[in-house]
Amino acid sequence: APLSSHGPVASAAAPDTSRLTVTGTGSVRVQADRVRLQVAVETEAATADAASRDNAATMTRVLERVRPAAGTGARIETTGYQLSPRYRQSPDREAPPEIAGYRAVNQVVVVLDDVDRTGRVLDAALEAGANRVTGLSFFASDTEAARLDALRLATERARAEATAVAEALGLTIHSAENIQTSSGGMAPVFRSSAMEFQAMDTPVEAGSQSVEASVTITYRLLPGGAR
Repeated sequence: APLSSHGPVASAAAPDTSRLTVTGTGSVRVQADRVRLQVAVETEAATADAASRDNAATMTRVLERVRPAAGTGARIETTGYQLSPRYRQSPDREAPPEIAGYRAVNQVVVVLDDVDRTGRVLDAALEAGANRVTGLSFFASDTEAARLDALRLATERARAEATAVAEALGLTIHSAENIQTSSGGMAPVFRSSAMEFQAMDTPVEAGSQSVEASVTITYRLLPGGAR
């Protein structure tokens, strides 16, 4: 005889837990105490040799003026050198362009641990013959304490958000099951390209750097009042 069913098969009880993933962010500002200044000397001449020699002579004067203005704690290094031909269109439109001369560009970076020297270093470079300022950025030399503060703030905000959501659903935060963190910072930056300046007492303000962090946490939730 065929077997008969005696009712539905019992299923496992659904778990009474749920999970909630939230992200908190934190930001802490720290005063910049260092500066990175990029200046360049650009020269043009009829020949490559002349352009190179003129550039070298001018850059030598720039470095002689910049070193004492920057002080003993400064770091100065060459970050780029280019020597390239300049072209002009030949009177014969069908002929290829002709070389009209050569351009040499020599760029140096000055890193200062005294931001109060920034204006005088910039002025010294320009007075000595630098004719391009390609970058000026301020940054903090030590951001670790600020990074940890930003992480704490991000964690507090993530938990506050999780608590608010859990209470609205009649649940309670039980434990954190997964945590992911990230952090970083960005300094205010001033840039100018291919600009000519007149030497003067240039006022420069360092400003502050923002150190940011984020925390993503997955919480295990239980019915309200459960532990």
